[in-house]
Amino acid sequence: MNFLNGTLLGGMVLGAVPLLIHLLHKRRFRVVPWGAMHLLDSVLKTNRRRMQLEQVLLLLIRIGIPLFLALAMARPVFKSGGMGVSGNEGLLLVVDHSYSMGAGERPGETLFDRARLEAQELTRTAPQGGVFQGVLLGEGGGILLDRPTHDPGRFLEALKRVTPSAGPADLAAGLQAAAGQLEKLREPVKSVVVLTDFQRASFGTADRAGVRTALDQLRGAGVDPAFVDLGARRGGSLHTDNVAVESVEFGSGLAGVGQKLQFRAAVRSYGETAHPDLGVAFRVDGVEKTVVRVNLGPGQTQQVVFEHVFESAGSHRVEVEGEGDGLAADNRFVACVPVLERVEVLLVNGEPSSQALRGETDFAEVALQPFRAGRMELADLLSARVVPVEKFSGAVLGKAAVVVLANVPKLSDPQLKDLEGFVKSGGGLMVWPGAKLDLDWYRGPFFRDGAGLLPLSFGEIQGEPRDAGRTVNVPPQRFEDSSLDFFNDPRNGSLGDAEIRVWHRLVPGKGGADPGKVLARLETGDPFLVGRNHGAGRVIMAATTLDADWNSFPLRPVYIPLLQRLVLGLASGGEPPRNLKVGATLTSFLPAKDAGRRFDIGLPEGGTAVVEAVARDGKAVLEFRGTRKPGFYTVSGPGLEPQHFAVNASRAESDLTRLSAGELEAFSRENGVRVFENAAAFRKLQRERRVGREIWRPILLGVLALLFGELWFQQRVTGSRVSVRGMEKGVLR
Repeated sequence: MNFLNGTLLGGMVLGAVPLLIHLLHKRRFRVVPWGAMHLLDSVLKTNRRRMQLEQVLLLLIRIGIPLFLALAMARPVFKSGGMGVSGNEGLLLVVDHSYSMGAGERPGETLFDRARLEAQELTRTAPQGGVFQGVLLGEGGGILLDRPTHDPGRFLEALKRVTPSAGPADLAAGLQAAAGQLEKLREPVKSVVVLTDFQRASFGTADRAGVRTALDQLRGAGVDPAFVDLGARRGGSLHTDNVAVESVEFGSGLAGVGQKLQFRAAVRSYGETAHPDLGVAFRVDGVEKTVVRVNLGPGQTQQVVFEHVFESAGSHRVEVEGEGDGLAADNRFVACVPVLERVEVLLVNGEPSSQALRGETDFAEVALQPFRAGRMELADLLSARVVPVEKFSGAVLGKAAVVVLANVPKLSDPQLKDLEGFVKSGGGLMVWPGAKLDLDWYRGPFFRDGAGLLPLSFGEIQGEPRDAGRTVNVPPQRFEDSSLDFFNDPRNGSLGDAEIRVWHRLVPGKGGADPGKVLARLETGDPFLVGRNHGAGRVIMAATTLDADWNSFPLRPVYIPLLQRLVLGLASGGEPPRNLKVGATLTSFLPAKDAGRRFDIGLPEGGTAVVEAVARDGKAVLEFRGTRKPGFYTVSGPGLEPQHFAVNASRAESDLTRLSAGELEAFSRENGVRVFENAAAFRKLQRERRVGREIWRPILLGVLALLFGELWFQQRVTGSRVSVRGMEKGVLR
């Protein structure tokens, strides 16, 4: 047993005062002989023995009161052997700053604000001379300070500048970072405290093996990490209702001037609260165009559709934002829409025909510009121009962004040279086979074992043109390429609706050239569409015809969106996406002459970053990896039209549901960690481990009990004396 105020034990000498008073005031009796005294002698002896015993007990109580009071004031602590060590503390806080930590019913009362208060309590109650460091647990993680600090004010000021990130918590990565930082803390006492909201979306899907490995590393360094639950399990209730704009979808990602574009936003309600009149605003280039009121029930998702016609070409910004709630990070979804005057497509017809819809490119010409073909007033983004193969040349290309070869037998050497130059400089090429192909030329100069324009070679022909009973199709599959991901949503149609009677097997060459990427497969496993970058441009080759000779695609509704999306994908010239997720690399392709120049990137939170473009594959490439905040990023510079990039936070943490009490207990048991309600509870246990358990409170209660016992005995002893004295006086009379 130890004492925190050992000097106060000197007060125990006051226990001798009652004994001295008792001895000094001890009553001395004068003996008077009396003949009849023997008649009461036995009774008086019995009463006196009882009175003496009571006097002794009363004396002991009076002695015990100052003794135990001094003992309580000395603050005794009980400490079992081997528990804790003494010395300065190295405090490492692992702070959850995932975007769910921004949830709160009012500003200044978010979960991250609670984390700051708990951090303040932990630093305030830390022993003098302690060292502090922090690790961030949300998207991007990171270390709070460049080096540990002895100044708690500096530590708290750095934490004050942190705001919730735009991504989920990564517990395994955060604990591993904490294990790495422990090596920099030289103090004899080390503490690791995790401040988190225990959101189910993060903890329910955490890397369990990674978490256990990191915890083992911490325990190997002699530290048993503690978790502080920032949720309201202390009699309050945590705000879990949330409304999120989960996505905004629009066409192919490109738009044309004067073309009516439809934006479809998905708005979802989490929690058990209904939102009968929720406002959803639609803005273009910062100007609000309309607000739609929706009736959103608990747990429901609704589609909100907006339409807009862009009047000018360039890069445009679109925002869909729901009315504010407790979590602002997912109330807004942003998108970037590149708007073009027109995309010119050159269709090289390998089999013209004077009959309607009998030529090789007739169906494609209608599909690429349906409004023009239907003589409607709406604008087509694509403009198709058809030339026979013999008239194709570099001079004919003009402003074409995409060239489509449809059942073209072969090209002359000058034609092939012009086409290669067109693709290398950023143009798009799509190749559709047919019965007229000169396979020797396609497998030779056009393919060249993968060194030519074609990613794969045309192999054997499968199927029979006239055998209507033997067909294959494109089965349901997950399309990864941006040209086809539109069809991952069944509402947009299915490629499997069309029957394919004849197709080429697309086979790789014998060389080690890049075979490209299979964009879609047939049910036989054969490639249906294959794409590959070539220089600054891109090539897509198909296994069947562009017209209805070998398949029924032109007769199905899916033909128009399929062809348009493939062409628009090629028209982008392999341009990187403009719509990104938080943390993704922002990439912009610029003319080769811009290599070495520096460009400004406007940030959504204000300010700019400066990035230098580098030469790569015949063009200048600008890359920026600092997309940590949602919003718009704008690339600008001398002679460059502003390029907008839209960055959105992941919606993984929009569901604010936390681990249940049972799940939290299972997490604690599985990982062998303790979960505290607040920092004060952690500090209490830590003091008991380092210093011992203080036991002055029960001792003080004992002193109070002695005081009441002394009062009771005093009254009892006084009454006994009166009785004996009365008896003695009565006998003497």
